[in-house]
Amino acid sequence: MNNLELEIAQLQQKIEEKKNQLEQQGGIVEEKELVGSALREIFTGASAPSGASLPATSAAVTAKASTVTDDKSISYLDNIDDQTAETISLIIQKLPETGIAKAVSEAELAGPFLVDVLHDALVDRMYDELVQRGFIKTK
Repeated sequence: MNNLELEIAQLQQKIEEKKNQLEQQGGIVEEKELVGSALREIFTGASAPSGASLPATSAAVTAKASTVTDDKSISYLDNIDDQTAETISLIIQKLPETGIAKAVSEAELAGPFLVDVLHDALVDRMYDELVQRGFIKTK
């Protein structure tokens, strides 16, 4: 099993833990936010506060990132500059070989904005992957 597969397995476990915790507290569980929160833990190496909300993400990962707004359909992935989009695309293309942690390290070299863009792009990518694997049931 390669790095990315191990990280996806860890992601599934973190999502399940967060989902159970929120359900016990009577909270509404938004699967995509759980994916984002679990990914944030991989990005930071620490647990995000339970119920922490993350920025909304776009439906397509074309290497463009989303704005923090109340309207979850508005995306900043479509509004980033071409260089940032290209850099994120290259990092994402290497994910199967490098894994998430190394992708984050690479993005950190370019600064916090690129890390945030990568996080948002990966939320969509990992959410879609988890749906495809049957871990997350769509409504």
